Amino acid sequence: MATDFFSGVVKFNAQTSGRDKLCRLCQYGCKLVWWYIHQDGSRKDLAVKLKNLESSVSTTRKLLRFGKSVDFIQSALKSIHIDDTVWRLTITLSKINQACYLLFDHLIWAGRVGIMKVDSKKWSELSARFWLVSLILNLVRNFYDIYVILVREVKIQAARAKKSSSYVNGNSYDKDKPRKILTNNELACKCISENKPVWLDLIKNVCDIVLPLNSLGRIHVTPGTQGVVGVISSIVGIATTWDPLLRLVPS
Repeated sequence: MATDFFSGVVKFNAQTSGRDKLCRLCQYGCKLVWWYIHQDGSRKDLAVKLKNLESSVSTTRKLLRFGKSVDFIQSALKSIHIDDTVWRLTITLSKINQACYLLFDHLIWAGRVGIMKVDSKKWSELSARFWLVSLILNLVRNFYDIYVILVREVKIQAARAKKSSSYVNGNSYDKDKPRKILTNNELACKCISENKPVWLDLIKNVCDIVLPLNSLGRIHVTPGTQGVVGVISSIVGIATTWDPLLRLVPS
């Protein structure tokens, strides 16, 4: 058991996405803690240190993602061959927007470290717009997946109900007793337990969309709220990176 865990840790740390998720958790965890301490007013010096750490980790993440935009373009070229039309459109367009988002993010990083002079506010806003569009497309895909899951389960339940009715009336030639027809609550639990990647991805996208919306001024949330949603989505990201079975496919 311990050997498997440490093997998992080594495999996780070997992935660039794994290290990025850990840094992201640290970044938003720092934001949440410094905001809480700032509100309390007892340790302002610690709040300043944590805020500086958050900024440093954010800059580090931008460096770790350097060149990642090219990876998303390559993934988009592969996803255009997906048979399902909704998947093909949402996944491909989402990846293109992610590539643009990261490309402008590289410019912001270059401005932060002083390599070149850039209008950080302008590029940050443009980057947030592409990130927002990408998340909206991800949510469209999530709701489509949920719709497909529910339609499939409703058809299964309808078939069971029909089979059960035939069994009761003595008209069924099936020797096996039909399976139990699920209640609405049982059906919901079944859909969630058997399709964890879809629901985890939905939670992640719902949490993440708060961040670009706040950056663009569409909504106004406290740094504490940003920290909470960032921590939640980071934990989901870590879980899906750790366990490939929790990863949404195709993605």
